Amino acid sequence: MGVYHITYAPKPKELCVYFDGPCNFSCHGCICGSHPLDVHLAGNPRGVRASISAEEALRLVKGLDFEKVIFMGFEPTVNLDFYKLAREMKARFDSYNVLLTNGYRLVKEPIVDSACVSIKAVSEGLFRRFTGRCGSRRVLMNFRRYRELGVELRAESVLVPGLIDAEEIERVASFIAEVDPEIPYRIDGYIPMKEDEYRRPTVEELEEAKERARRHLRNVSILHHKMKPRYAVKRVY
Repeated sequence: MGVYHITYAPKPKELCVYFDGPCNFSCHGCICGSHPLDVHLAGNPRGVRASISAEEALRLVKGLDFEKVIFMGFEPTVNLDFYKLAREMKARFDSYNVLLTNGYRLVKEPIVDSACVSIKAVSEGLFRRFTGRCGSRRVLMNFRRYRELGVELRAESVLVPGLIDAEEIERVASFIAEVDPEIPYRIDGYIPMKEDEYRRPTVEELEEAKERARRHLRNVSILHHKMKPRYAVKRVY
């Protein structure tokens, strides 16, 4: 276990740290499996390198001017190097730590300032079909617990036509609103694999899901393949 990719965005002063496996889910069309490198990198970035330790990652970023660190990739919370790195980033650089997580494992230690929880589904049957395991209630419970711990919360879901549709997206939004209707929620367009049984949603379908989510939440956005990066990103590793 370790870090397989690091990128740096000078304008917002952000680091993105990507962790390798394992993952406690087996999501259909996993974006990390098909697109493991930062999608904001220009040109044709080189492939994935061998993983490095938390100490090696700290050495590589030492001279960079950053304020925020985003921990992502395959599920960080099951990777022991995530905990080491999050602690040291705070201790050495006073970083603002953001965790991108599927929410199945709760981080109780005060090393996370903000958590973006990917809520795959609230309906257990759909959750199991998408992730390959049971556990929707556990994810929803941990989402609430992050709020109780004082962690800044965001949420996201993937719109997958024929699997996770606008109706299920609205159910997710309704749940989030029970916690706080001000929590930001992003709906991502599914990216199909080769010979996939599911397709990419249209922009119109994403907009429909957005409008349904806005019945419950005040801050809803969408993300799809036609959108352009907001800022330049450099590869550190």
